[in-house]
This record gives sequence, C-alpha cells and structure tokens, in this order.
Amino acid sequence: MGTCADQLRSTPDETHAQTVLSTTKRVLYLRTTTQIDELMQYASVAIQQRWDFLGPATDPSMPPNANLFEQIDNALQWTANHNIGEHIRHAHFALELTEDQAEVVCARNLRYYFADRETAHAVVPFAMPDAGDIYVIDFVWEDGKWAYFDAKAVDKLPGFAAITEAIDNASTAFPGNDGVNEDGDDDYWGQYSEDEADDDASNRDSEPTPDHAVKTEPDVSPSQLISDSIRHALAAAASAAKAVKMSEPEFLELAAKSFNL
Repeated sequence: MGTCADQLRSTPDETHAQTVLSTTKRVLYLRTTTQIDELMQYASVAIQQRWDFLGPATDPSMPPNANLFEQIDNALQWTANHNIGEHIRHAHFALELTEDQAEVVCARNLRYYFADRETAHAVVPFAMPDAGDIYVIDFVWEDGKWAYFDAKAVDKLPGFAAITEAIDNASTAFPGNDGVNEDGDDDYWGQYSEDEADDDASNRDSEPTPDHAVKTEPDVSPSQLISDSIRHALAAAASAAKAVKMSEPEFLELAAKSFNL
C-alpha cells in the first residue's frame, strides 16, 4: 500500500478536506444520538478497543442510570472531559449543520499533523466554549481512510491547513525516507526549529479570516506528540488486559502505577 505519506499524497487536498468534514458531521450526529454501533464503523482500532473495554454494559430492560452518558463519554475519549459529550448532545448536531455550526466545522479550520512517521491526524473544531477552549474531533489515517480517534479540548489548533504541508513538515521532524517510513534513533526534537516554523508560516498563502476564526500553530508541540504516543500505548495495553480478562479497576490501577500517578 506504500507509506502513509504515499497514500495521503495520492489524494488531492480538496478530497481529503471533503472526506474529513463529511465524516466529522457523521461522527457528531452519531454521538448526539448515541448510536454507538454505527459510530464504531467510523472509529479507529484504538477507539474500538477502548469502547470494548470501557464501554458501559447496559440492560435494555433497565432505565439509563445517572452515570451512563459519563461512562459513554469516557469510553469514546482519551481525556476525561464530560463537558465535551454534554455539548455535543445539547447542540443537537444533525447531518446538515446549522449556519452557526457550519461557520466552525469548515475547511478553513481543518488542520493536519503527524504524531510520528506513520501516524497522520486530521483535526476539526466543532465548538468554541466561553472558557476559551476549542472542542475538536481528531481523526487518524488508518487502513487508507480517516477514522475517529478522539474528541478533546485544545487551546489552539496544531498542524497545517494542507496535508501536503503536514507531510513536508513530517519529513523534517521525523528523519527517514520521505520522513515517515524508516526507523531511526536520531532525536528529532531540535531538528525543526522555531525559525524554520516561522519561515514555513510566512511562505503559506495568507487569506482573510473572520473574527471567529480559531487560533492555529504551524507545528505540533512535543507535549502533543508525547500525549498521542501515550494514548496509543494505553489502547494497546487495554486490548491486552481485556484478552486476559483483567477487570477495569485492576487495569486503571496498573496504568496509574506504571505512569507513577
């Protein structure tokens, strides 16, 4: 199938944008209506595993308990933030967005970045609460398509407006063949300097943005890269724990000890 970069470059930026935005609307609608089985069709392997391990076991004959939605949100997100799930449900996202929703969920605000040489992400904002956070849907490129990976709050959007820019940045940030497919032990943290990031930002075509446009950053912070790596590791660990029939409390306790929490 070629490298991740090869796969992504084979499709025009416009097609990526249309696909990501269409999937974003579908994911928001399915989370609004709590259609989990349908949502899993658009979910990454990591989220499918997380849901299998942490998703609430419900009895159709029993009324929902007070913690049901909180349990659902926890199983569908890597960061505990029940406000995000509550916002999605109360915003009543449909497959056709309202005018206000479409002002945020749009190609202008779409951003791409690489978490490592083979892990490309697409981030789409869907709300900007008064607290100053930006609520985003995070997709990962997996098996030749964009798959739902997370819903989270950020203070500014990471990455680049075009997938080709993200690939070019990954080529610098992650040394190797085309920046994404060869292993190497070199430390890449210092290889993409702030000056280079500023140069890349100045070379991009500028376009006017409305007052409600979200803040963006041209590069991905080390903390974001580390956070995504930890999430992938925990997803794999959760799958292994499920296989050996470890209970949820035992797994969470072991994970906390492993990270000295």
